[in-house]
Amino acid sequence: MVAFSAGQSIGQSFHITNRQPFTSPNSSTTPKLHYEFPFQMMWDDAVLTSVKTGKPTLAFDLDLDAASSIKLAREVVGNKGLQAFIKARFEPAMNDFAVDPPPSVGLDSLRNLGWRLSGLEKDYGIMVRPSMIVIGTDKKEIDRIVFPEKLTPSEIEHRLADILQGRNTLGSVDTAFWHDTTSIAMRERLIDMFEQRSKYDSVLYHLQGLAKTKDPTVARDAAIRYAYLRLQVEGNSQPLEAFMASLKPHGKDSTIHYELLEKLLDHYKQAKNNDSTAATYERIMAFTGTRDPDLLNDYAWQLANYSKDVAHAFALVNEAIGKNGKDADYYDTRALVDGRMHRVNEAIRDEETALSLAAKGDKSYFQQQLGYYKKLKNEVEKMQAERAAKAEHPGAASEKKR
Repeated sequence: MVAFSAGQSIGQSFHITNRQPFTSPNSSTTPKLHYEFPFQMMWDDAVLTSVKTGKPTLAFDLDLDAASSIKLAREVVGNKGLQAFIKARFEPAMNDFAVDPPPSVGLDSLRNLGWRLSGLEKDYGIMVRPSMIVIGTDKKEIDRIVFPEKLTPSEIEHRLADILQGRNTLGSVDTAFWHDTTSIAMRERLIDMFEQRSKYDSVLYHLQGLAKTKDPTVARDAAIRYAYLRLQVEGNSQPLEAFMASLKPHGKDSTIHYELLEKLLDHYKQAKNNDSTAATYERIMAFTGTRDPDLLNDYAWQLANYSKDVAHAFALVNEAIGKNGKDADYYDTRALVDGRMHRVNEAIRDEETALSLAAKGDKSYFQQQLGYYKKLKNEVEKMQAERAAKAEHPGAASEKKR
């Protein structure tokens, strides 16, 4: 996984509403778990304390509205042994983006809090929450734990012990690699560690090195990873296009080519690049030599939602239905296209067909869609009736105003 998007944590779309009530004395909506967390000092205060005590800072970078941060915090709250281990060896701190002070603190205090919270991520290049970062008394990063929510408390303790001893850290692995630059395993491990820390240039440098190795499988995987990373981070498709052009038209190369076209398609869809998305659908169908109904339906749905070319979308979904007239999703897509073409009666008919073909577990979605189109029809008919009434009695409105 590439972790170059700022602040987005795994599982962030799933929010736990573990909040204090709005009637609480401090009128704050900060999650209750924030106050239960055993380490309440902010990271910048911990760094200053660290200079005095000689113990490194351990900062938890969290968002306690997000499931992954909540999981980590609960592991720490529930394990007294881990808490004792941390307190004995570190100046622990919490950086929680879910904190919401009451309005009474004033705008200046709110701005200051925002600067302090973002300062940790900005100063140390943290791109993923939750993270745990160890900072030395010289205010420089010693190492970090990325995705700590995936570790058990004992694994976290073991990892922290390694960091204190200088074992398995980015620095130690980097040093070991430069003692033996022929080690593929060491370079791959170094790439993963750089990637976790969003050190993009270093990742690209070492991927280029792997792409030159004599092992064809390793070299190919590195070249693909390099090209795809350039696409993800820079939006630069040229390395990926160049790699696909080097592939042979059969065997494993053909499979890889198809998979990379799918990745390219996903990239353009996420970027809302409609022209490139449409062109890539066409490329995939040309490459496979088939017009798969699922792909046709997906293409039609994309056009209906993000372009004005509804006529093309209508032709595509009709082609999909012609190939397989028993798929509820295809009729649902055609209902969408019908709606875009202001053909509400046809949209209702297609959605009724979709509902009749849907699996039991999916019927609620299609029922909801059908309700939407029926409501739309009523609104259209009401509006048409009002317009007809005005046209039949043009002076009625002005009389009413008098």
